[in-house]
Amino acid sequence: MKHFYFKIVPTLLVFSIFIFGCVSKKKHLAAIQTLKTTNEGIVDDWQKKYTEKRSELNVSEEKGRQLELNLAERKGENNILVGLRNELQLQIETMESQMNNLGSSSQTAEKNLRINIKTKENEIAALQKKLKDVDGVIKKNKKMLQKISSDLTFEFQSMNINSVEVTTRLDKVVLIMPSDLLFRKNSTSRIVSSGNTLLEKVSNILSQHPQAIIHVVGHTDNSSPSSKKFLDNWNYSSLQAATVVRSLVSDHDMNASQLSAIGKGEFEPRTSNSTRDGKAMNRRVEFVVFQPTEDLAKEIRRIIGES
Repeated sequence: MKHFYFKIVPTLLVFSIFIFGCVSKKKHLAAIQTLKTTNEGIVDDWQKKYTEKRSELNVSEEKGRQLELNLAERKGENNILVGLRNELQLQIETMESQMNNLGSSSQTAEKNLRINIKTKENEIAALQKKLKDVDGVIKKNKKMLQKISSDLTFEFQSMNINSVEVTTRLDKVVLIMPSDLLFRKNSTSRIVSSGNTLLEKVSNILSQHPQAIIHVVGHTDNSSPSSKKFLDNWNYSSLQAATVVRSLVSDHDMNASQLSAIGKGEFEPRTSNSTRDGKAMNRRVEFVVFQPTEDLAKEIRRIIGES
Protein backbone atom coordinates (compact mmCIF):
# COMPACT_ATOMS: atom_id res chain seq x y z
CA MET A 1 0.00 0.00 0.00
CA LYS A 2 2.92 2.40 0.77
CA HIS A 3 4.36 1.71 -2.67
CA PHE A 4 1.09 2.80 -4.15
CA TYR A 5 1.28 5.98 -2.03
CA PHE A 6 4.76 6.97 -3.32
CA LYS A 7 3.61 6.54 -6.89
CA ILE A 8 0.51 8.61 -6.74
CA VAL A 9 2.01 11.60 -4.90
CA PRO A 10 4.52 12.73 -7.62
CA THR A 11 1.91 12.26 -10.24
CA LEU A 12 -0.46 14.48 -8.42
CA LEU A 13 2.27 17.09 -7.91
CA VAL A 14 3.12 17.24 -11.59
CA PHE A 15 -0.56 17.38 -12.38
CA SER A 16 -0.95 20.25 -9.95
CA ILE A 17 1.96 22.25 -11.43
CA PHE A 18 0.57 21.80 -14.88
CA ILE A 19 -2.92 22.88 -13.91
CA PHE A 20 -2.03 25.67 -11.69
CA GLY A 21 1.12 27.08 -13.41
CA CYS A 22 -0.29 30.59 -13.42
CA VAL A 23 -1.39 30.49 -9.83
CA SER A 24 0.50 32.36 -7.21
CA LYS A 25 2.99 30.65 -4.99
CA LYS A 26 0.76 31.06 -1.96
CA LYS A 27 -2.20 29.67 -3.72
CA HIS A 28 0.04 27.01 -5.17
CA LEU A 29 1.20 25.95 -1.77
CA ALA A 30 -2.38 25.99 -0.48
CA ALA A 31 -3.47 23.85 -3.35
CA ILE A 32 -0.62 21.49 -2.77
CA GLN A 33 -1.54 21.24 0.87
CA THR A 34 -5.17 20.64 -0.06
CA LEU A 35 -4.20 17.91 -2.50
CA LYS A 36 -1.86 16.40 0.01
CA THR A 37 -4.61 16.37 2.62
CA THR A 38 -7.04 14.98 0.11
CA ASN A 39 -4.56 12.35 -1.02
CA GLU A 40 -3.77 11.44 2.55
CA GLY A 41 -7.52 11.00 3.14
CA ILE A 42 -7.72 8.86 0.06
CA VAL A 43 -4.68 6.93 1.19
CA ASP A 44 -6.18 6.52 4.64
CA ASP A 45 -9.45 5.33 3.12
CA TRP A 46 -7.61 2.88 0.95
CA GLN A 47 -5.49 1.84 3.91
CA LYS A 48 -8.65 1.37 6.01
CA LYS A 49 -10.35 -0.51 3.22
CA TYR A 50 -7.23 -2.61 2.77
CA THR A 51 -7.14 -3.40 6.46
CA GLU A 52 -10.85 -4.29 6.45
CA LYS A 53 -10.46 -6.47 3.40
CA ARG A 54 -7.37 -8.02 4.92
CA SER A 55 -9.35 -8.74 8.08
CA GLU A 56 -12.16 -10.14 6.01
CA LEU A 57 -9.64 -12.24 4.11
CA ASN A 58 -8.14 -13.45 7.38
CA VAL A 59 -11.62 -14.26 8.63
CA SER A 60 -12.37 -16.02 5.36
CA GLU A 61 -9.09 -17.90 5.56
CA GLU A 62 -9.89 -18.86 9.17
CA LYS A 63 -13.35 -19.96 8.12
CA GLY A 64 -11.80 -21.88 5.27
CA ARG A 65 -9.41 -23.63 7.65
CA GLN A 66 -12.32 -24.28 10.01
CA LEU A 67 -14.35 -25.64 7.12
CA GLU A 68 -11.43 -27.82 6.16
CA LEU A 69 -11.23 -29.06 9.75
CA ASN A 70 -14.99 -29.57 9.86
CA LEU A 71 -14.84 -31.33 6.53
CA ALA A 72 -12.05 -33.53 7.83
CA GLU A 73 -14.07 -34.26 10.94
CA ARG A 74 -17.13 -34.94 8.86
CA LYS A 75 -15.06 -37.11 6.62
CA GLY A 76 -13.83 -38.97 9.69
CA GLU A 77 -17.41 -39.23 10.95
CA ASN A 78 -18.49 -40.40 7.54
CA ASN A 79 -15.75 -43.01 7.62
CA ILE A 80 -17.03 -44.16 10.99
CA LEU A 81 -20.59 -44.19 9.69
CA VAL A 82 -19.49 -46.06 6.59
CA GLY A 83 -17.65 -48.53 8.79
CA LEU A 84 -20.72 -48.96 11.00
CA ARG A 85 -22.89 -49.33 7.93
CA ASN A 86 -20.57 -51.96 6.49
CA GLU A 87 -20.53 -53.78 9.81
CA LEU A 88 -24.32 -53.65 9.98
CA GLN A 89 -24.58 -54.88 6.41
CA LEU A 90 -22.26 -57.77 7.26
CA GLN A 91 -24.45 -58.64 10.24
CA ILE A 92 -27.53 -58.52 8.03
CA GLU A 93 -25.88 -60.77 5.45
CA THR A 94 -24.77 -63.13 8.21
CA MET A 95 -28.30 -63.23 9.63
CA GLU A 96 -29.76 -63.80 6.16
CA SER A 97 -27.34 -66.68 5.69
CA GLN A 98 -28.29 -68.09 9.08
CA MET A 99 -31.98 -67.68 8.20
CA ASN A 100 -31.44 -69.52 4.94
CA ASN A 101 -29.58 -72.27 6.76
CA LEU A 102 -32.26 -72.32 9.40
CA GLY A 103 -34.92 -72.49 6.72
CA SER A 104 -33.13 -75.40 5.10
CA SER A 105 -32.69 -77.09 8.48
CA SER A 106 -36.30 -76.32 9.30
CA GLN A 107 -37.45 -77.93 6.07
CA THR A 108 -35.33 -80.99 6.80
CA ALA A 109 -36.62 -81.09 10.37
CA GLU A 110 -40.18 -80.67 9.14
CA LYS A 111 -39.71 -83.49 6.66
CA ASN A 112 -38.26 -85.74 9.36
CA LEU A 113 -41.07 -84.71 11.70
CA ARG A 114 -43.67 -85.59 9.08
CA ILE A 115 -42.02 -88.97 8.60
CA ASN A 116 -41.94 -89.55 12.36
CA ILE A 117 -45.56 -88.44 12.70
CA LYS A 118 -46.59 -90.78 9.90
CA THR A 119 -44.66 -93.62 11.54
CA LYS A 120 -46.30 -92.89 14.88
CA GLU A 121 -49.70 -92.67 13.25
CA ASN A 122 -49.16 -96.09 11.71
CA GLU A 123 -48.01 -97.44 15.07
CA ILE A 124 -51.04 -95.92 16.77
CA ALA A 125 -53.33 -97.37 14.11
CA ALA A 126 -51.77 -100.79 14.64
CA LEU A 127 -52.14 -100.47 18.40
CA GLN A 128 -55.73 -99.31 18.01
CA LYS A 129 -56.43 -102.37 15.88
CA LYS A 130 -54.86 -104.58 18.52
CA LEU A 131 -56.89 -102.82 21.21
CA LYS A 132 -60.00 -103.37 19.16
CA ASP A 133 -59.12 -107.04 18.80
CA VAL A 134 -58.47 -107.32 22.55
CA ASP A 135 -61.81 -105.65 23.23
CA GLY A 136 -63.30 -108.16 20.82
CA VAL A 137 -61.91 -111.05 22.87
CA ILE A 138 -63.23 -109.56 26.11
CA LYS A 139 -66.61 -108.79 24.57
CA LYS A 140 -66.80 -112.28 23.12
CA ASN A 141 -66.20 -113.79 26.55
CA LYS A 142 -68.73 -111.45 28.12
CA LYS A 143 -71.24 -112.27 25.42
CA MET A 144 -70.73 -115.99 26.01
CA LEU A 145 -71.38 -115.61 29.74
CA GLN A 146 -74.44 -113.45 29.11
CA LYS A 147 -75.87 -116.06 26.77
CA ILE A 148 -75.23 -118.92 29.24
CA SER A 149 -76.84 -116.90 32.02
CA SER A 150 -79.89 -115.97 29.96
CA ASP A 151 -80.32 -119.50 28.58
CA LEU A 152 -80.11 -121.11 32.02
CA THR A 153 -82.48 -118.54 33.50
CA PHE A 154 -85.01 -119.02 30.72
CA GLU A 155 -84.80 -122.82 30.97
CA PHE A 156 -85.51 -123.01 34.69
CA GLN A 157 -88.15 -120.32 34.60
CA SER A 158 -89.97 -122.27 31.89
CA MET A 159 -89.90 -125.29 34.20
CA ASN A 160 -91.29 -123.19 37.08
CA ILE A 161 -88.41 -124.15 39.33
CA ASN A 162 -87.94 -121.16 41.63
CA SER A 163 -85.38 -122.73 43.93
CA VAL A 164 -82.68 -122.66 41.24
CA GLU A 165 -80.74 -119.42 40.97
CA VAL A 166 -78.55 -118.05 38.21
CA THR A 167 -76.18 -115.22 39.11
CA THR A 168 -73.33 -113.43 37.39
CA ARG A 169 -70.21 -112.72 39.43
CA LEU A 170 -67.58 -110.63 37.66
CA ASP A 171 -66.30 -112.92 34.88
CA LYS A 172 -68.32 -116.01 35.71
CA VAL A 173 -71.85 -117.38 35.80
CA VAL A 174 -72.97 -119.38 38.84
CA LEU A 175 -75.88 -121.80 38.74
CA ILE A 176 -77.01 -122.67 42.29
CA MET A 177 -79.08 -125.84 42.70
CA PRO A 178 -80.30 -127.21 46.08
CA SER A 179 -78.90 -130.67 46.80
CA ASP A 180 -82.36 -132.17 47.38
CA LEU A 181 -83.28 -131.41 43.75
CA LEU A 182 -80.50 -133.76 42.66
CA PHE A 183 -79.89 -136.36 45.37
CA ARG A 184 -81.88 -138.67 47.54
CA LYS A 185 -81.79 -137.71 51.18
CA ASN A 186 -78.39 -138.30 52.80
CA SER A 187 -77.04 -139.73 49.54
CA THR A 188 -73.92 -138.77 47.62
CA SER A 189 -74.26 -141.22 44.71
CA ARG A 190 -77.92 -141.59 43.79
CA ILE A 191 -79.40 -138.85 41.60
CA VAL A 192 -83.17 -138.67 41.46
CA SER A 193 -85.04 -138.82 38.16
CA SER A 194 -85.98 -135.14 38.26
CA GLY A 195 -82.35 -134.37 39.01
CA ASN A 196 -81.26 -136.14 35.82
CA THR A 197 -83.76 -134.00 33.91
CA LEU A 198 -82.20 -130.88 35.37
CA LEU A 199 -78.68 -132.08 34.51
CA GLU A 200 -79.76 -132.78 30.95
CA LYS A 201 -81.02 -129.20 30.61
CA VAL A 202 -77.77 -127.90 32.02
CA SER A 203 -75.61 -130.06 29.75
CA ASN A 204 -77.56 -129.02 26.64
CA ILE A 205 -76.76 -125.39 27.32
CA LEU A 206 -73.16 -125.73 28.49
CA SER A 207 -72.19 -128.11 25.67
CA GLN A 208 -72.72 -125.23 23.24
CA HIS A 209 -69.69 -123.49 24.74
CA PRO A 210 -66.71 -125.83 24.53
CA GLN A 211 -64.32 -123.04 25.56
CA ALA A 212 -66.08 -122.74 28.92
CA ILE A 213 -64.85 -124.45 32.07
CA ILE A 214 -67.37 -125.73 34.63
CA HIS A 215 -66.48 -126.26 38.25
CA VAL A 216 -69.09 -128.41 40.00
CA VAL A 217 -68.83 -127.45 43.68
CA GLY A 218 -70.54 -129.36 46.53
CA HIS A 219 -71.56 -127.55 49.73
CA THR A 220 -73.08 -128.75 53.02
CA ASP A 221 -74.50 -127.23 56.16
CA ASN A 222 -72.60 -127.45 59.44
CA SER A 223 -74.21 -130.74 60.52
CA SER A 224 -72.02 -133.83 60.54
CA PRO A 225 -72.75 -136.50 57.92
CA SER A 226 -75.51 -138.92 59.00
CA SER A 227 -73.40 -141.96 58.14
CA LYS A 228 -70.01 -142.78 59.53
CA LYS A 229 -68.87 -143.95 56.12
CA PHE A 230 -68.33 -140.28 55.27
CA LEU A 231 -65.25 -138.91 56.92
CA ASP A 232 -66.54 -135.33 57.11
CA ASN A 233 -68.51 -132.72 55.21
CA TRP A 234 -65.57 -132.13 52.86
CA ASN A 235 -65.70 -135.76 51.88
CA TYR A 236 -69.49 -135.66 51.63
CA SER A 237 -69.59 -132.55 49.41
CA SER A 238 -66.73 -133.79 47.25
CA LEU A 239 -68.53 -137.09 46.58
CA GLN A 240 -71.73 -135.28 45.56
CA ALA A 241 -69.78 -133.03 43.17
CA ALA A 242 -68.00 -136.03 41.67
CA THR A 243 -71.32 -137.84 41.14
CA VAL A 244 -72.73 -134.85 39.23
CA VAL A 245 -69.62 -134.60 37.04
CA ARG A 246 -69.74 -138.33 36.33
CA SER A 247 -73.40 -138.07 35.30
CA LEU A 248 -72.77 -135.09 33.01
CA VAL A 249 -69.99 -136.96 31.23
CA SER A 250 -71.48 -140.49 31.17
CA ASP A 251 -75.18 -139.74 30.83
CA HIS A 252 -75.23 -136.39 29.04
CA ASP A 253 -72.14 -136.54 26.84
CA MET A 254 -70.33 -133.49 28.14
CA ASN A 255 -66.61 -133.11 27.56
CA ALA A 256 -64.78 -134.29 30.69
CA SER A 257 -62.00 -131.75 30.09
CA GLN A 258 -64.48 -128.98 30.77
CA LEU A 259 -65.49 -130.33 34.15
CA SER A 260 -63.98 -130.43 37.64
CA ALA A 261 -65.46 -131.70 40.94
CA ILE A 262 -64.76 -129.67 44.07
CA GLY A 263 -65.94 -130.11 47.69
CA LYS A 264 -66.19 -127.11 50.02
CA GLY A 265 -67.96 -128.79 52.97
CA GLU A 266 -69.63 -126.33 55.34
CA PHE A 267 -66.99 -123.64 54.92
CA GLU A 268 -68.73 -121.38 52.37
CA PRO A 269 -72.29 -121.04 53.67
CA ARG A 270 -74.73 -118.74 51.88
CA THR A 271 -76.51 -117.92 55.11
CA SER A 272 -76.63 -118.82 58.80
CA ASN A 273 -76.99 -122.46 59.79
CA SER A 274 -79.06 -121.48 62.83
CA THR A 275 -82.37 -122.36 61.15
CA ARG A 276 -83.71 -125.29 59.18
CA ASP A 277 -84.27 -123.08 56.10
CA GLY A 278 -80.74 -121.74 56.44
CA LYS A 279 -79.30 -125.25 56.52
CA ALA A 280 -81.36 -126.21 53.47
CA MET A 281 -80.06 -123.20 51.58
CA ASN A 282 -76.46 -124.05 52.46
CA ARG A 283 -76.81 -127.63 51.19
CA ARG A 284 -76.33 -127.09 47.49
CA VAL A 285 -74.40 -127.85 44.30
CA GLU A 286 -73.02 -124.92 42.34
CA PHE A 287 -72.06 -124.90 38.65
CA VAL A 288 -69.43 -122.19 38.22
CA VAL A 289 -69.00 -121.41 34.51
CA PHE A 290 -66.14 -119.26 33.16
CA GLN A 291 -63.46 -119.02 30.55
CA PRO A 292 -60.03 -119.52 32.11
CA THR A 293 -58.05 -116.33 32.62
CA GLU A 294 -54.97 -117.96 31.18
CA ASP A 295 -56.85 -118.73 27.98
CA LEU A 296 -57.99 -115.11 27.67
CA ALA A 297 -54.46 -113.90 28.46
CA LYS A 298 -52.99 -116.25 25.87
CA GLU A 299 -55.37 -114.98 23.24
CA ILE A 300 -54.63 -111.36 24.14
CA ARG A 301 -50.85 -111.96 24.10
CA ARG A 302 -51.22 -113.50 20.67
CA ILE A 303 -53.03 -110.38 19.45
CA ILE A 304 -50.49 -107.92 20.83
CA GLY A 305 -47.58 -110.00 19.55
CA GLU A 306 -46.14 -111.18 22.86
CA SER A 307 -44.95 -114.73 23.35
